[in-house]
Amino acid sequence: MATTAGEWTGDRLAHEALLCESDDQLRARIRPFAEQALDAGQELVVVAGERVRTVLEEAFGVPVHQVADFADADAQWAGGPQTMAWYQSSLTTLREAGRPWRLIAEATWMAHPDGEVWSRYDAVVNALFADYPCYSLCVHDRRRMPSHLAQEFRRVHPLLWDGSRTVSSPDYQAPEAFLRSVGPAWHPAPDDRRSATVTHAGEARSLVRSALPAWVRVDRADEVQLAVHELVANALEAAGEAEINLWQEGTAMVWEVRDDGPGLHDPVVGYVPPPPDTLGGRGLWLARSLADEAVVRPHGPGTAIRLYFSTT
Repeated sequence: MATTAGEWTGDRLAHEALLCESDDQLRARIRPFAEQALDAGQELVVVAGERVRTVLEEAFGVPVHQVADFADADAQWAGGPQTMAWYQSSLTTLREAGRPWRLIAEATWMAHPDGEVWSRYDAVVNALFADYPCYSLCVHDRRRMPSHLAQEFRRVHPLLWDGSRTVSSPDYQAPEAFLRSVGPAWHPAPDDRRSATVTHAGEARSLVRSALPAWVRVDRADEVQLAVHELVANALEAAGEAEINLWQEGTAMVWEVRDDGPGLHDPVVGYVPPPPDTLGGRGLWLARSLADEAVVRPHGPGTAIRLYFSTT
């Protein structure tokens, strides 16, 4: 199968979007895609819903587990951070096997409000897994997803199926540009913010406890405290002190942690946990997992990170 970069050689990631509006369109793309994997002796991995499973079983005349490593997409959804961590673990295991593989991925959860965040994770795939020998065909049914998500889908995939061949997506944006476009706008912190500079993580915990309104649920308060603590711990390690700012922005409580350390220069940092054998490095990933939004920006020589927690 030709891509805009030439024949896929199996040495790097190919990331293609299939936007379909009928079962016939779905069948016309995923059947030859699966056949190419099997003909080449490549591992075929499928993370999808019932429709994709049925199409594959009809195409090959056997249960899907006989031709692919199949996982039900709905059962895998555990929120963006946890689902991405599962993907990372699974794909790393395949990579260690030393052979190229093909993936049919259907993010069925994007049809639900809590699943809309997945477009951000689809974007960071292009950076995080760039050197993985994987051809990922990402399937979305226009009938099941809001129109604005269909447009985002085109923006996070470098390749697009046009109905007859694979072409470059004219709307594709690099991960950093896409993430900036969908995240909260970054305005200067307001003058009436609550602010403190801390040199010990315990000071941060005390500040959070004293600043949280009494009506905040206990479990939510624990999440805020843990998320801010993780960022402060990172800042203290990088710079020896951290500046914490708090203010209300619309319906969100914003916690900002700044430091003057060496800075985070990777735009997709914190979207997956570090490898299991790595000491530390989980703080930003954990904070992303707990907050409703997390935004990272340069701050002088260092870093500023804002966590947004809804108050509604």
